[in-house]
Amino acid sequence: MVAMLEVKPLKYLRPLAAILFGLLLITGAGSGPVPRATPAPQDDTQKKEIRVWVNTNSGIYHCPGTRWYGATKQGKYMGECEALKAGYRAAYYRPCGTDCKK
Repeated sequence: MVAMLEVKPLKYLRPLAAILFGLLLITGAGSGPVPRATPAPQDDTQKKEIRVWVNTNSGIYHCPGTRWYGATKQGKYMGECEALKAGYRAAYYRPCGTDCKK
């Protein structure tokens, strides 16, 4: 009876190992991770400024994707840094994210 208990695990172990090995070959897990292209670091001349909608009546600018972006009666599009230099403020005091260090 002891001999039968030792034989049964081997009966299932070999097919299980073969299946796992086959899955490893199919998925290519042994080849390692696929290298991804990393974006080149941007210098100050390549950074793009976010275009905002300035409500010229209230003096508030709105970021793209917000409710009032391009929807107020009076306004114009300009860069976020340009709007800040002109004295406009962000809606709800939440800037869009342009780095205006210059």
